[in-house]
Amino acid sequence: MKKVYKESQLLEVNNIPSEVIERMKAIIDILNENYGDNRNIESDLGGYVVIVENIVDIKIMKQDKLQGLIPEYTDIIECSEGVNWTSSLFLLSSDFAIVVVTTEELSKFLIE
Repeated sequence: MKKVYKESQLLEVNNIPSEVIERMKAIIDILNENYGDNRNIESDLGGYVVIVENIVDIKIMKQDKLQGLIPEYTDIIECSEGVNWTSSLFLLSSDFAIVVVTTEELSKFLIE
């Protein structure tokens, strides 16, 4: 599991399709434009993107930050490499959101 809230962090992301990277960049740009790029992601308004690559990370998220929440929406990110990914928006408050990015297969566990 990796929190991403700055565009520069996307350079450190490996094994993620370019279509997913572009979607994360767009989300980060929106958050930074509206809440500032120097915000403290744990205590300031805004939120962040989290990349979830296994079921253990999903279970951790559901027991912590996402406990009792369902996504406001889930977008499918069609990838040319064959495995589609999803982007799911969770609102923790009116001004704080977590966008969970994961494979389409793993995303099913987010709504269980």
